Amino acid sequence: MNMRNFATITLLAAMLAGCTASSERERTITAHVEGAGGRTLYFDQFVANRPVHLDSTVLDAEGKGVIQLPAMPLDFYSLTLGGEQILVLLLDSAENVSITAHVDSLQDPRSIEGSRHTTLMHAYFHDAKAFDQENEELMNRLRNDRSDSTAMARYASLNQGFMAASKRFIEEHMSSPAVLAALNRLNIQQELPLFQQVRDSLRTTIPHSNYFATFRDQVDRMAQQALAAKQQEEQQARLDNLIPVGSAAPDFSQATPEGQQLSLSSLRGKVVLIDFWASWCRPCRMENPNVVRVYNKYKDKGFEILGVSLDKTKDAWTGAIQQDGLTWKHVSDLAFWNNAVAQQYGVSSIPYTILLDRDGKVLAKNLRGPALEAKLAEVLK
Repeated sequence: MNMRNFATITLLAAMLAGCTASSERERTITAHVEGAGGRTLYFDQFVANRPVHLDSTVLDAEGKGVIQLPAMPLDFYSLTLGGEQILVLLLDSAENVSITAHVDSLQDPRSIEGSRHTTLMHAYFHDAKAFDQENEELMNRLRNDRSDSTAMARYASLNQGFMAASKRFIEEHMSSPAVLAALNRLNIQQELPLFQQVRDSLRTTIPHSNYFATFRDQVDRMAQQALAAKQQEEQQARLDNLIPVGSAAPDFSQATPEGQQLSLSSLRGKVVLIDFWASWCRPCRMENPNVVRVYNKYKDKGFEILGVSLDKTKDAWTGAIQQDGLTWKHVSDLAFWNNAVAQQYGVSSIPYTILLDRDGKVLAKNLRGPALEAKLAEVLK
């Protein structure tokens, strides 16, 4: 597991200090780390992405040692020899754990006994390691030969199978924090309902864990973003249905920079792009060079643009017209988002465009870049 995921676990030293030292409450970690004789084995938690030592023991000549621990809540902990190798543990308050490992592969122990959640988590780590190794081999083959159909087929089936296995692992062990290791392999946006299930399940398993709190808050934020996106899509759908493709565009009239009234209906007989924009809209200004190019290409073939500005001041509006070389027709009531035409057409974001045929009917909406030029090439051929 990526150890950055443990960055938010808070130190329980104060709580541990308040616990009694009675043998009835002590728990032990019995370790045998081959090749680590004489070295100090630390029992840690992570605070601000740094290991904080809660206890330690000096291993004997054979690499054996015991760490005595008071009762602690179910949470993520770790063992380390003070280097980069970290053995992640998921300990419950009533567990006595026995670990066998080699000094060069502490993070991948040979055996773990006495801790159900830790054993479950490392079983997943073992499967994930096998997946990563084969996956890398296949990627190397494909880098050398992109036409290797056998490697491509195996790569696809391997990834599909591992994702399916990760989901099964999560569903079968929903109440264990060990499933967070598998969730790290999944895309939260694509699997949000599963993430929410785990969040709700772990509320009763590790409710006071700071690591869980971070995970919970991440899922909550993503759920809020998903809800907001859905509401925005629904709102846009309602606005799109306000003036659907194929319908007649409602007529309107607003003032030009010269102070004269210009109506949409006065452009009847031409293919017209209604372009909602503003001088303060950076995406609009970035799109303007493309619109200028398209206008110059098709203006002599019956194409016209009517820019509707959502500006608030005339100077900003006319200044942007001059700076960007927008030589087509423009109108505005300088009412910002309350622009009457924008309200009439249901515009909720800019840049936004509506393309009309020669009879004033809606051909397409929100065309920009190559899509706009392709549609004009089709209409004005």
